[in-house]
Amino acid sequence: MSSASGPVDGRPLQRARLESDVAVPEQSAVAPTPPAWSLDTNVEVVLLRGAAPPADMKLSDFLTGIGEDIVPTRDVSMRLCICDAADYIQNNRQRERVLITQEFMAYELFYKVAPFLEGKAISSLRQWAESGRGVRPSPSDNIRDHIWNVATARLNAAVDSIKRDIPNEAALVQQVSLEERVAMLTKEIQKLRTQTSTKSEEIPGAFESVFEAKWSHVLSGEAGMPLGMRVIGGRPRSVWSYADVNHSPLPLEVDREVPRNGNLEIMVLSSEDGWPYTQFRNETRSVDNNAEVGRGGVFNAQRSEDVYIRREVVRVWYIVEEQTRAWYVEGTLTHPKSFVVVGTPGIGKSFACGSFLLYQLLHYKNKLLDVVAYFVRDSVYVIHNARPGVPGRVVKYSDQRAAVLEINEMAYRKRGFVIVDISKKGQVPPEELPTKFWPAVVLTSPDVNHYDSWVKDRGGIMVIVNCDDERDLVAFVAWRVLRGLPDKTEDNAGLWLDAGKKLSEQLEVLDKRIQTVGPLPRFVLDDDKTFKQRETQVIAMLNGINENNRANYKGILSCKMNWQNDDVTHKLVKIMRVRFKTNGEDTFQCRALSFPIFSRLYKLMLVYLKRDAAAKMLIMSPEETVASLFEEYSFYALLQKEVLYSVSYMMKYLRREGEVRDVVSVLEGLHLNQLDLGGVVILPTARQRPIAECKYMVMYKPCIPNYPVVDAFFFVEGHPHKQRNGEKGADGRVKGEVWRGFNTVGEDARRPKKTIVMVQVTTSDKHPTSTTALVSFQKTIARNFAEWDTFSENLRWEMIYVNCPGMGVINERQVCEDADEVNRSADGAMAERKNAAKLWEGIHQWQVTISDSMSKDLALAREEKDKSFISLLINPERAEETNEE
Repeated sequence: MSSASGPVDGRPLQRARLESDVAVPEQSAVAPTPPAWSLDTNVEVVLLRGAAPPADMKLSDFLTGIGEDIVPTRDVSMRLCICDAADYIQNNRQRERVLITQEFMAYELFYKVAPFLEGKAISSLRQWAESGRGVRPSPSDNIRDHIWNVATARLNAAVDSIKRDIPNEAALVQQVSLEERVAMLTKEIQKLRTQTSTKSEEIPGAFESVFEAKWSHVLSGEAGMPLGMRVIGGRPRSVWSYADVNHSPLPLEVDREVPRNGNLEIMVLSSEDGWPYTQFRNETRSVDNNAEVGRGGVFNAQRSEDVYIRREVVRVWYIVEEQTRAWYVEGTLTHPKSFVVVGTPGIGKSFACGSFLLYQLLHYKNKLLDVVAYFVRDSVYVIHNARPGVPGRVVKYSDQRAAVLEINEMAYRKRGFVIVDISKKGQVPPEELPTKFWPAVVLTSPDVNHYDSWVKDRGGIMVIVNCDDERDLVAFVAWRVLRGLPDKTEDNAGLWLDAGKKLSEQLEVLDKRIQTVGPLPRFVLDDDKTFKQRETQVIAMLNGINENNRANYKGILSCKMNWQNDDVTHKLVKIMRVRFKTNGEDTFQCRALSFPIFSRLYKLMLVYLKRDAAAKMLIMSPEETVASLFEEYSFYALLQKEVLYSVSYMMKYLRREGEVRDVVSVLEGLHLNQLDLGGVVILPTARQRPIAECKYMVMYKPCIPNYPVVDAFFFVEGHPHKQRNGEKGADGRVKGEVWRGFNTVGEDARRPKKTIVMVQVTTSDKHPTSTTALVSFQKTIARNFAEWDTFSENLRWEMIYVNCPGMGVINERQVCEDADEVNRSADGAMAERKNAAKLWEGIHQWQVTISDSMSKDLALAREEKDKSFISLLINPERAEETNEE
């Protein structure tokens, strides 16, 4: 296995030569160059480009000479080794690294290709020009395709140069002096320079600016500092580990607060002359190339040289580094890995991830990599790493095709890496990139058109980048305000007081912006103009919802939509990384960009629900209406009192083992108007303030999918009276009264009775849960309501399983399993699960299927419902007023 640093320490490295690097050769160093070939030149000389034939040394000496720490199985001569290198270098990755070197190529050209041509009676360029172009080795000749392509390219180029530039070559070689030949060569170089100067330029100072970029960071928990945050120059003493940053929750846990270990908040990397994404200060700028500068990553419009590095960015590096090490250092891969880094537009994946990867790759393993190619907009930056005696440099190509040709030429003889930033609609990475030799990263939005074929053809690894945590954004604002301030003393207390006030003002603006457009640095950290433009776009998207396009928005609420390459998705949706138990691969869910956006969509969808119900009731039978609403809106149909009225007396009680009588639900004694849910309240996320007051007859709906145990719930004031026989009347209602709204004589008025009615819509005939999920539900609902500890006293629990039409039917009481082996030994976990199991045993369960039998009751309420629904259809703003955020 090769050493991590061996190839860098001892191996002679060459950098690609620019036109400006070419000097006129001295007489003693002149070798045959294209203008100096003659038709009588031996093909061996052309194949080796005028160099001396390689010595037939021992394989071990050869490996040492090229800087490879490899022990061959047998120390044979190089003439014998090239016949079948696999016999002597058995590690595939090590062997491939040797085969691509220029030094090994010379042996194959001299000891394989030259004898093959001689066997075909071709020993000079004249003979090659006359009969060589139709020659092709067979598999038995044991000449690799790549080597044969190199040989034919060199021979054809030599012949073409003779025909183009030197009509009477034989006489010219004999008569022209060495000085004249050198002048001809210089003229040819100047011609080449003229042809290519418009395609590339070397950018002064760019390499040094990136390689020597300055570090700073923000620490929290600093006593006496604004927000407890301090800005410190230099690298942090310790950076987050992979375990610290690799937070990929299950879909159920996606909205839980992300753990933040340690007091390192963010890091900042500053390059005085800029970065490829923002263009370098000293490069020639064109209108086309500059059009996108600052888009997506310039978090402060005045300082485009500062890269803000958060946990998600460092996670990307850890994943890339692992596979890069396996390819270049450990030699455990048969081919390098490609990566597709996907993130919501506006989070800085292009600027932050791209720039940080570039910096890390240039420094990796003591400058192991020779080249990093960076594709951005219509340009390519080829960054050549520094070598002993050879400074690093950045060459910008305005023509990507020319850059790809140069990169492919280098790929056979240098270690490199490719970064491709996709910023235009319909753009894809260049297909000709040498991904069989160099690893590559593609930075893109979630639009699959940008990367689908890339992943399929190369087996690319998906890496999902989450949006910024609000604390990340707060820390960056703190960095902008506090950087450069002197140490805090009594003499400068006023300066620090002003900074604290400025920070508070900016954080207030930041919070409002995040709520409006989501946690996107491109818009919340830039100037007012950029934010206002985005705010206008978001409002326009929400106001543009209509009958024709509302289906696009319903998917946002259910969190089941795929990313769509349209304005709706780009303005209202973010992606969040999730994992599934079946594998550890990155995937994502689409979510609303902010809680207010989510709430606004809910309110609008409820208006359409009422309109749909009103329209359906005018043209469909009652049972068809209920079934249709459930099919389209699931549990939202329960917001219609007619639907809830039918559900309340069609419910079938699911008895516990040993029970002989049905239990009465709190809903069964309520009349139509008493079953009118006043609206919907979206439950807050873990990072938002809890709801101040629990309200009766309001549907509480989680803003996350797969909320523990239930889809929604509401509270009813009171408990039902116990029934002696549980019989129902002819109208389906339970005989007797149901207690509501007051306490009987002698009861403790401080502990009023109330009932929580939980709703779970399912298509299956089973819907079991677990004690772990129930514990999670208990903790979540306690976090959702500020007064839960008090309100939950004397609380009765009811669960209704709603089966959709034509689907499975639940006929038995659902179980709560205690199957959490992972947390079984955790402190307190066992007690929590025992309490959860006890709670579950006390929950009464019912099942109802939306069916034709509801038609009678719906018909009875027809007159009242027609009036109310038609009123809502005419005045939809009434419905919106009842729906709280």
